[in-house]
Parts: sequence; structure tokens; C-alpha cells
Amino acid sequence: MTTYKETFGKQIKQVSSDPTSAELEGQIWFNTTAGAFKTVVAVGAWSSGGNLSTARKGLGGAGIQTAALAFGGNGGTTATEEYGGASWTSGGNLGTARISTTGAGTQTAGIAMGGNAPPVTNATEEYNGTAWTGGGNMTTSRGYLAGCGTQTAGLVIGGDEAPGLTGKTEEYDGSSWSEQSDMSVARSQLGAAGIQTSALGFGGYNSPSSPKFTTATEEYGGSSWTTGGALGTARYRVAGSGSSNTAALGFGGYTNTQVANTEGYDGSSWSSRANLGTARERLAGCGTQTTALAFGGYTTGNVATTEEFNTSVFSPIAATWASGGNLPRSTANNAAAGTQTSGLNFGGYNQSNGTEEYDGSNWSGGGNLGTARQNLMGFGLQTAAIACGGDNPGPSAKNESETYNGSAWSEGNNLNTSRGLAGACGIVSAGIVFSGGPEPSPTVNSEEYNGTSWSEGNNVNTAKFNVMGCGTQTAALKMGGNPTSDSVEEYNGTSWTAGTALPVARSFAAAAGLQTAALLFGGGIPPSATRTNTSINWDGSSWTSTPSMGTASNYLAGAGSNTAALAIGGYNPPSGSNRTEEFTGEIQALDYKTLTSS
Repeated sequence: MTTYKETFGKQIKQVSSDPTSAELEGQIWFNTTAGAFKTVVAVGAWSSGGNLSTARKGLGGAGIQTAALAFGGNGGTTATEEYGGASWTSGGNLGTARISTTGAGTQTAGIAMGGNAPPVTNATEEYNGTAWTGGGNMTTSRGYLAGCGTQTAGLVIGGDEAPGLTGKTEEYDGSSWSEQSDMSVARSQLGAAGIQTSALGFGGYNSPSSPKFTTATEEYGGSSWTTGGALGTARYRVAGSGSSNTAALGFGGYTNTQVANTEGYDGSSWSSRANLGTARERLAGCGTQTTALAFGGYTTGNVATTEEFNTSVFSPIAATWASGGNLPRSTANNAAAGTQTSGLNFGGYNQSNGTEEYDGSNWSGGGNLGTARQNLMGFGLQTAAIACGGDNPGPSAKNESETYNGSAWSEGNNLNTSRGLAGACGIVSAGIVFSGGPEPSPTVNSEEYNGTSWSEGNNVNTAKFNVMGCGTQTAALKMGGNPTSDSVEEYNGTSWTAGTALPVARSFAAAAGLQTAALLFGGGIPPSATRTNTSINWDGSSWTSTPSMGTASNYLAGAGSNTAALAIGGYNPPSGSNRTEEFTGEIQALDYKTLTSS
């Protein structure tokens, strides 16, 4: 007899725990522990991108998430910016300043249409990746319109002819506009997505009387409009993205307040997606339904905020700081090495020779330093670390260097320059220390360690005490310092060059990670080097905020990476602290869905 398996294929797999492969999207299994059928589904989420150089509302947008164009806006500006996937840079200025405008096309073949100059304009401009030139004028001047398509096959819909709402539709062939069938609902400040032959118009302002905003959605097939599924949230001043009228995204806008709502359209109906991080109106958007970009807009003022929407079978679990095991002693002005699960702490407040080892949960005593000291520097691993410099008693800087083998410290060759309060990073066979120095004057000097001896390296550009360092001997990062500074320098193994400045000046802080993946936390920030619990992440191109530590702290030590860091000790008036905090970076977790009969 033929069996079900032979006719229809394999049976559904039974597992006691959910599998973790990203290739499981759409597959179904039975979780015997949960007693449920489950699958993995792709979901979308917004994350922070690089901010616009100029905060603005009523701007136009074009392009894709990794190559976008922003132009116009505010009280009428010609400013244009280009987005490369991480940050915005200046582009060529529009010929006609305008607000409440719209755009279409790509970053290297964009189009700007209409807007309020004032008054409302029919001016069209084309962008070639460098400069704007005049294109054919629209047949109707209008602002608060929406657009989509390409530079040679563009579409504009709706808007305000000042006075009077319109449902007019026009198509562009790369040189001239021609009027097409009107939308069923005349409206302005609406969203649009798609291409000239498969477009979507949605939401908008449709009446001076209540309600002022609509859920109306219309689909364009290249010649006429048909009614589509209603938006879940009625709104105007909304933005959109998408490749067709069956795959679109609508986000932001205004009801009786700014909204963060995001909805996706599948050709018949809208469904909720993850909200924007910042609720706003009069923003611009571009990209597709699965990889979109939202930028600019208005909240209580113009904003420069940029957010990226991505769809994945993974969802981010937010980064966090959590309490770790307490040190057996209170300390500050200490040094550290190693990783989050295999850490090393040594020296510190009141010229201590104490050493402790961390296993990811608890600290235990290690071999004492040969020279008790504070304000010292350290780098390496729990089983192979370097302690150098510092002072005992302060402020007389020392040049002593010691090596740890996992159980005991042994005397090594001295630094060439006595110093404390310096930056340091690397491993025991290839390390570097920089700046700091004997008080009261910091040095620009840097030194490299080869596992045996120290040799002079090239000078840093700015001498500071209490600088923070991380990375390797050939790719080091120097950050902040005292007097409180936002300066950043990068070392390539030969020379120091200026890097991207910190968002806020900082000193007496701690750092972990690499030159292209760093975490900076705690320390003092203006005014008066006030203790802070904030932390920031560096991805090699920009600084972004991460969750704050549980306790504001300065004069602390750091170890680990930018996704798994340790914050150790720190000043807790009137003495040191035995606190340990552990940082876990954002984690991407599979999105499991439990299947039900509904």
C-alpha cells in the first residue's frame, strides 16, 4: 500500500529544541518540549544610520539604502547630500531652492520634481551624481506632491496647487511630462512607491474638514488608478519606498501627532511592520520594501535622523550592561587585560600590587605585582600580560615593566620614558603605549614592545593624560584624554593620524576592542569632567550610542572586545570601587513563529 510519506514526501521533523540555522526560513518542525509546530519567518526592523549633515523637513529623496540622495527642504534650500550606506556627504546644489518637494531615480540618475519655492513650482531637475541640470517642467505646478520611478520613467501624483488639492498624475520620459488619469481621491502630503507602470499612492491630506487625513490607497498600472487596501493608520506627511504596487513600505507621518508606524503592502492589503525609532512627519524615504531608508523630517523641530530598514530571519536582541562578580578589593586608577571570560585586573588606587583573575563569573587572587602602583597601563591576555609605568607614590611616574604568565609577575625591561595615565594596547609580544607621562606635562611620545624590549615609535599628534586606547600594535586607537578632549587618533604601525572625533569629549574612561570595532565607556564628560555611565561604539566609520552602564564611573579599567567587554573598578567617592560590569553587544537571534490553527 502507498503511504502518506511516499505520496507527499517526508514527515515533519520532531525536535526537543528549536534549530538555529538561518536556512530554516519557511520550514516547519514540531518542538516536543513546547508541544507546538514552529517555523522561522523573516521580519523587518529599523536601525540607526548616519545623520544628515543638515536637519531638515519637507525634503526630497531618491536612490537605495546604500546609495541615496537627499535634497531641498527646510525653508527652501538647494542643499543636496549623498548617502553611502553609513554617512552623508555634500553633493551638488539644486538650481531651484524648494521645500515640500519629491524625488525619484537613483543617486547617479536622480530627479527632483515640484515643491514650494515659493510659490509652488513645476520645475524639474536631473542629477548625474555630481550636479543638477534643468529638465522638462511639469504641466502643473504643485507642492506637497509624491513621486516614484526613474529619471527616464518618472511619476508624480497628487499635491497642492496652492490653493486646492489635486489628484493629477503625470509621467516623465526623461525630457517632458504628460498628464495621465487622475487619482480617485485628490490629496496632498501623501506617500508613493514603485515604478511608472506599477505605482502606489497612499495616505495624505484630503480635506480641510475632519478627518483631515486618509487611509485611501490606490494602485497605478501605467494608465489608470484602482482602489487598493486601506492603510491601517490614516495619516499624511508620510514617506514610502518599494519596487512596485505589490511590494511597498509606508512609514512615519502625522495624525494628531507624529507617528512611527510602518506598514508593508503586498498588492492587496497593508500589515504592520516594526516602528521607526523616531516618530516624525515630512520625512523622505527611498529603497525597497525590504531595504529602505528614512531620513530627515520634523518632530518638535527639524531632524537629521536617518534610519535603515532591513528584513531578515534574524531580529536584534539589544546590547546590555549587566553586573558581574565583585572584585575582592576596591580599586580605581587600575589596569586590565584579557577578555570578558578570562580577565585580569592589577594595581590601582593607593599604590596597590594586587592582581585578580576573572573567569566570567568570579574574581580570584593572582600573583602580586613586583612594584605596587596606580595610574599604570596594561595589555595582553590573562595568561600573558604586561603591566608598565604608573606611579608610587604619585605623582612621580615610573618606567617599570612586568610580565604576567598566568600565575606570577616577573621583571621586564623598562620603558624608555617614565609615564602614567597613558594609553596602551596590544599583546605581550607586540604592544604599544602612548602619550600620558610624568605630571604635570603629558608627552607625545609612544613606545612599542616586541616581547623583550621597548623602542621609540612615532609621536602622537596631541599630548594628553588619561587617554583611552585599544587595538593592536599596528592598528591602535587613541581617544579623548585630559584636559577633556574629543580627539581621536589612529596608528597604522608607523604614524598617527587624526580620526573621527568623539561625539562628546571624554577623559578618565575605559576602552575595549579594536581600531575598527571599539567600545568606549564611563569616564568624565563636560562640564567639569562629570562622571558618566554612557558608552559609545565605533564601527570603523562612525560613533553610535550604546546602552549605559548601571553606575556612572571614572578612573576605571576596561578589557575584552566591543561586543563582550568588562568595566572594572572605578572611582566611587571617596575611594575606589569593587564593581564589575559586563557588556554584551547586540545579538542577532532567529525569529521563531509558533503555528496555530488561526
